Parts: sequence; structure tokens; C-alpha cells
Amino acid sequence: MELLARARDLAATLPTHTERHERERRLAPEVVAALRDGGFLQVLLPLELGGHALPAPAYVELLATLAAGDAATAWCVMTASTSTLLAAYLDRDEARAIWAGAPAPFLAGIFAPGGRGQADGDELRLSGRWPYASGCRHADWVAVGALVDDGAGPRHVVCFLPAAAPGVQIVDHWDTLGLGGTGSHDLVVDDVRVPRRRITSVFDRAPWAGGALSRLPLFGLLAAGVAACGLGIAARAAATVGDHLTAGREPPPSTVLARHGAVHAQLGAARAYLLAAAGRAQTAAEAGPVTAAVRGELRLAACHAAEQSAAVARAAFHLAGGAAVRAGHPLERCLRDAEMVLTHRMVADRVIPAATRAVIGVGVVPPEL
Repeated sequence: MELLARARDLAATLPTHTERHERERRLAPEVVAALRDGGFLQVLLPLELGGHALPAPAYVELLATLAAGDAATAWCVMTASTSTLLAAYLDRDEARAIWAGAPAPFLAGIFAPGGRGQADGDELRLSGRWPYASGCRHADWVAVGALVDDGAGPRHVVCFLPAAAPGVQIVDHWDTLGLGGTGSHDLVVDDVRVPRRRITSVFDRAPWAGGALSRLPLFGLLAAGVAACGLGIAARAAATVGDHLTAGREPPPSTVLARHGAVHAQLGAARAYLLAAAGRAQTAAEAGPVTAAVRGELRLAACHAAEQSAAVARAAFHLAGGAAVRAGHPLERCLRDAEMVLTHRMVADRVIPAATRAVIGVGVVPPEL
């Protein structure tokens, strides 16, 4: 696939930017340009809007490939591309207007309802604060979740705003253990008027776009994308410690080789499970609605892949011994980044009970699974 080949070529250049990304807490301009020009911001955009509408397994492969080069780059592609899934829920003409130009817009999206909206005629007056706005320094548009009460109780909506609109601010608040280059600062919106055509909800609207992409579970794709970033980070960690072990004059002891082999197998198993679950979801979506069991399997696979990726990064770090403990060492950075991935709510332990109920057909399955 041409897009995956482009991802491999880009990933090979990304390690030269990693230190700068972490230091400046944003992606380098040349990396942002490569993402725009390479079509990476449209990987989950519907075909009707000129997007690639990648199948779920290909999406996992693409993100894992980019993350093996630089975790922050893959993470920003993941958050921007999953935000484009909301395009099919927007007013169709408005979606076409947003994605009409070239290159495609860069989105920073936070689905969590960090704001409140007050209906005012054909507009919504929006105020709020949203943490974790990954890629906001590069964004052309922001998509933020809010609660609005139209008289029938609060409901969750997503509002699209130009990133440069008056009343939209970035609060420098990203000083973290890892994934520094994602620049996931806070967004603050102060009494901004949002036209109703730029407001949507995935809970009470159906997507207008066709094809399998519109039937794939939105939150399942988000979870798979988060986990794919973890897999790429773990792959880089495993490759780095492999290079370390073979760089000496003497072959590593058998015990060390056995530990490295176990790490290699652990990563391969987690990757295979996530790709298999993504493939089953894709096949189901191509045929019709995706069942709760298939959605649950995808969420379980994503949680498992994220957890195993962090475990692989830890094991690789300790296999390298004292050589990896200095700040800026690739394994030290992989360890920090992998632990950050594991904190994302889409792959948190609390997801597992609901996903398990869906897989075995017991109890109520939440709609956001």
C-alpha cells in the first residue's frame, strides 16, 4: 500500500527530530509539512471528502510504523485522524467546506465534555477548558466536546472551531513524563459563538458517509490507534536493545538471549492479536453492522496491546542495564513514552469488564464500546 510505504520512508527520518520534539513540546515544522503533504491527516477521512478511509488493520500498521520512528508524530496523527471520523456526523456541506482545500486541515480533537454550551438562536455560546489537546500548536481546527441543555436534559455534542478564532486559547500546560513532543496543552474557549452547522453528536446522529468506515466503532478505532502507538514504541525499544546486545565483542549470555527472545515473542503476540481483532472488525463492517462481541474483542485487544507494549519497553530498558539510565537514551525515552500511552482512558483497565461482557454476551454493553 502506497500510504504505508510513505509511512516507512517518513519513519526512517523521524528519529532525527525526536529530541527537538521533546524539547520544544511540539512537532518540527518539517514533520508537520510531511504529514500534510503525505496525506497522513486524511487516513480516516471518508472517501466522500477525499480521504483514504483506511481499513482498520492498515491503520494500526501505519501508526505502529510511525511510532517506531517517533512516538509524538504517530500520536498526533492518531488524534488528528480519529477526530476526522467526526466529519461524517457534521452537516455535509460544512464538512465539505472544512475539507475542501489542500493540504487537508490539521485537527486537534478532545471528545471529553470539558465545556458547556448555551443555545442562542442558530448558535451555541461555548465556554470551557480541555486538557490533552495533542497537536494543538499545529491545528487549523479544534473539535471539542461539550454538554448542552436544550430543555430535555444535558446531551453530549462536539463543536468544531477554527483554531485561530478569537476566544480560543492554548494554555501551556504540558510538562509530563513522556510524549512531550505531542504538545498536548490545554485548550480554553471563552464565550465563543459556534454555528449549529458546526455542532454534531455521535450519540443522536447517524453518519451520512457510506462504506465500512462509517460502521466501524469510533471508540474502538481510537483505542486501536492508541495501542498501535504503543506497539511502535515497543518495537523501537526491542530493536534498540537488540542492537545493544549484539554490539559487544562477546555474544550475550544465554539467559539474556532467552529474556530478549521472550520480549520479542511478547510483542509479536500482542501485535498479532490487535491486528486480528481489527481485521475481524473490518470484515464485519464491510458486511453490515458490527456486533457487540466484535466491538468488545477490539477493545480487549487494544487494552492488551497497550499493556504488553509498556511491559516490553520496561523489559528492554532493564535488559540494557546501566547503559539506558541516562536522560535522552532511546530506551529511557521508550520507557517513558510507553507508560504514557498506558494512561489513556481508551485502554484503561476499567474498559475491560464492559468489553468482556460484550465478548461473552452477558449484561448491558455501553454504547461507547
